[in-house]
Amino acid sequence: MVKWEQALCSAILLKQSTLDKMWTPHFPNQGDDWEKLRCVAGLGWWVLNYGDRRVVGHNGSILGFASNITRFIDDKITVILLCNLDKISRPDAIAKDIAGYYCPPLKEVVLQPPLGERRDN
Repeated sequence: MVKWEQALCSAILLKQSTLDKMWTPHFPNQGDDWEKLRCVAGLGWWVLNYGDRRVVGHNGSILGFASNITRFIDDKITVILLCNLDKISRPDAIAKDIAGYYCPPLKEVVLQPPLGERRDN
């Protein structure tokens, strides 16, 4: 996974222009209210709403396992999660907490709840 990340960061596998297209948000037809959306799809990546920071991620799971890669592009931090649980509801939140140790301003970012999730506050 580290080699994969290094290849992405140095644009060895893909041109930087291709990476930029992959990480460009493609808003759904239902509306493009970025403040209400937790994330939107790029090309193979989720583009996460962290205000003015560029953050992308991708996750997956299968019975008993889950994984996630979240790239904090502007902060030059990548968090890779490999979990022995398949029901990780917010891998992006776990990644944000880990990245916050290395970039304290990330601790201040308030994540939007996933679409359809209730707030009891």
